[in-house]
Amino acid sequence: MEDKKSDRLSPNEKNKKQVKDHVIKLDTEKLPVVINKKVRVIPNKYKEISEKSDEIESKENILKIVPVKNIVLFPHNVLPFTAGKEWTNESVDRAIRIGGKIGILAQINPESNSPEASELYSVGTEAKILKIMKFPDNTYGAVIQGMRRFKIRNFISIEKERFSADVEYLSDFPPTEENIEVVAIGKAMKQLVQKAISLSPNIPNEVSLFIDNVQDSSYLADLIVPYLSIDFRSKQSLLEINDLEERLKRVHVLLTREIEVLEVSQKINSDVRSEMGKQQRKYYVKEQLKLLQKELGELDGRTTQSSGDPSELLEKILNSKMSAEVREVALREAERMGLMQPGSPEFMVSHTYLTWLLDIPWETHTQNEVNLKEAKSILDLDHHGLEKVKKRILEFLAVCALKNSLKGPILLFVGPPGVGKTSLGKSIAKALGRKFARIALGGVRDEAEIRGHRRTYIGSMPGKIADALKKAGSMDPVILFDEVDKLANDGRGDPSSALLEVLDPEQNSTFTDHYLNVPLDLSKVFFIATANNLHSIPPPLRDRMEIVELSSYTLEEKTHIAFEHLLPQVIEGHGMAEVADIKMTEETMKNLIHFYTREAGVRQLKRELAGVIRSIAREFVEAGYVKASDKSEQELVKVKPPERVVTLEEVKKFLGPIIFSDRKRPQELPVGVVTGLAWTPNGGDVLYIETASSAPGSGKFGLTGQLGEVMKESVQTAFAYIRSNAKLCGVDSRSVIKKDLHIHFPEGAVKKDGPSAGVAAFLGMVSQFTGKAIASDLAMTGEISLRGEILAVGGIKEKLLAAHRYGIKKVLIPFENERDLEEIPAEVLKEMKVMPVSTLNEVLSIAFEKKKKMNSKKVTKASRVNSSRTYKRI
Repeated sequence: MEDKKSDRLSPNEKNKKQVKDHVIKLDTEKLPVVINKKVRVIPNKYKEISEKSDEIESKENILKIVPVKNIVLFPHNVLPFTAGKEWTNESVDRAIRIGGKIGILAQINPESNSPEASELYSVGTEAKILKIMKFPDNTYGAVIQGMRRFKIRNFISIEKERFSADVEYLSDFPPTEENIEVVAIGKAMKQLVQKAISLSPNIPNEVSLFIDNVQDSSYLADLIVPYLSIDFRSKQSLLEINDLEERLKRVHVLLTREIEVLEVSQKINSDVRSEMGKQQRKYYVKEQLKLLQKELGELDGRTTQSSGDPSELLEKILNSKMSAEVREVALREAERMGLMQPGSPEFMVSHTYLTWLLDIPWETHTQNEVNLKEAKSILDLDHHGLEKVKKRILEFLAVCALKNSLKGPILLFVGPPGVGKTSLGKSIAKALGRKFARIALGGVRDEAEIRGHRRTYIGSMPGKIADALKKAGSMDPVILFDEVDKLANDGRGDPSSALLEVLDPEQNSTFTDHYLNVPLDLSKVFFIATANNLHSIPPPLRDRMEIVELSSYTLEEKTHIAFEHLLPQVIEGHGMAEVADIKMTEETMKNLIHFYTREAGVRQLKRELAGVIRSIAREFVEAGYVKASDKSEQELVKVKPPERVVTLEEVKKFLGPIIFSDRKRPQELPVGVVTGLAWTPNGGDVLYIETASSAPGSGKFGLTGQLGEVMKESVQTAFAYIRSNAKLCGVDSRSVIKKDLHIHFPEGAVKKDGPSAGVAAFLGMVSQFTGKAIASDLAMTGEISLRGEILAVGGIKEKLLAAHRYGIKKVLIPFENERDLEEIPAEVLKEMKVMPVSTLNEVLSIAFEKKKKMNSKKVTKASRVNSSRTYKRI
């Protein structure tokens, strides 16, 4: 059955089976190593050649030759090394099966990867393969032991990576008693070895017992040579010396030199240790290495210097503009750096520290002569409106023109997003002729971000202040702290507290960064901070800055900014400046602003304009208007049209349906509904307050609309005033007790808070209890007290602009906010009547066009001023 099965096998499968059967029959106990590798299949036509090769290499004088690089193997030595790909062929396998004997020959040219027979030395060492290992990366390693020296007679096989040679073994005969010189050299060499063992701290004492038992001088010499400090060519020359006496003399000379090196090393250890302390041990190692290299002749005398050499840094420090205090610190650090090993971590820490000190622009200033007219033109060109800010900057420049040195002011720009706070800082730097640096503080919660990390920490660096000075290249830049109201704090420190010294003109002249640990003069830096909400800034930090409020833009201001700044920037940014002359009418621009944006600034407006220009760009590209790819100049393939006017219909087509529908003001309001005004981060808004009552009831009071605690208290104050002064308000006291009242603020998904809804809530409840409606063109804002006083609130400009946009004709504001009317545009005040009121009696008179007498004490202007306070806006 087996014969029939074998007949069905293909020739290739029969060969594999024969090889497998042959491997199984091997006596594995005689193999020195078991190699885990796949069996190579030997074709039939090469089978006879392989068997003959095995027979030839089994002869005593025929060796398989393996070339090695930079390695000389001596008899009796065990050598592990990384094996090449020649260890993977079947010749090595046969060498192991026959007895594990191969010939190790060094290459004359170590750089050759495929050496030929002529590129090998003629004298080598027969070796026994102790182990062959395959590593996980498919590379091989071998452990071999030298047996005896041989010399090549002639090569039998010189195939690529398969060398076989007929060799002549070189034998060393033991010295006879007549050869007294050889015996003497052997004894002297043994004494030198014992001395070397005593001088070397790394060799255990047990080795000396082994050396005493060695009687063969040749054996001892072969053991010593691999450990001598000589290159592989010198070792090869020792291997080729056949005369025993000559070889022993040569080894004796080299061993004597090695002893001298060890003695010098020991002397250096004793001398340097006595002169140097604990802080200088790394320097001692460096000097020891230099002396050893000099004794061995390996130092060629060349010196290399890098940019981090202490001598170069020392020269830069002496030529820098540092103050005397800072220069003393830098020189001390450079001296300490010179005692360190260049590759040590401490060396790099000192090098980085000195580099930072040299990068700080000491005594470097950039501001030129002050030109008020040029500065004013720059501010007017970059920003429309913002007269208060421009006035403050020009005042600062005027003082600078009169006095050469002036401590830099700290301005805080507070306003809604998109009104130009950050870009205003760049314009100020441009107007002053200074460098500009921006530091984003949003989400910063680590104090070290401001003051730097101490050098005791790994990876420590200076803070943002020192980094800004380095990037600006001067000590008087304009530094903008963006989003200062969004600083955070945790267990690592409070960064807002770290800014107290920076933003104090009386202290920042000696600001100290934790990393640099030297004073930095920040007195000439122009600091600017921006914030959206003033009340989230800690009071001590807010007290150090001059607050400048930036209010919302009016429709006219937005239109001017869009035509003068935004539209040209968007056209240029989208590559349409050379394609078409895009224009837009003023009416189209106002409609785009009114129906597609609801913001205090112009950021969303710029995005909407970009959407219009992108749609026009697509039309031109689809029509074939593309730029030619000429290196000299860019031309249009087709003639561009002279101009492209964007209409309102096209805006609706490009941007889609209207986002913000224009709610028309109703002609009449139901009983219990009143129009209030609110402030939001995106500008002012109109807010309706609705009331409803039910009878019979028990005087219950309810509030809805996702209100904050301050707003709830304000409404409860108004209701308490009505209950205590029902007759004076024209309300039947019995209806207040027998009815349940509910007040609702629409848009319940939006959080609302603040005290300014007190007047509107009061009028809404009075309207509900009296059954009289409030005029639809009347809006109001203001906080009330239980005494009937109306207190000041914030955001008056935003609220009045929202009322004007909505078509309100009359607005009630607190009397103390009358001063805010100076910021309202004249065209708004012409179309809307603003009436300051101080008591609820005046509010009722205006709302119901009937003067009501109240027993409350008349409030004079002086008392209003004395009772004025600062309240948070909605």
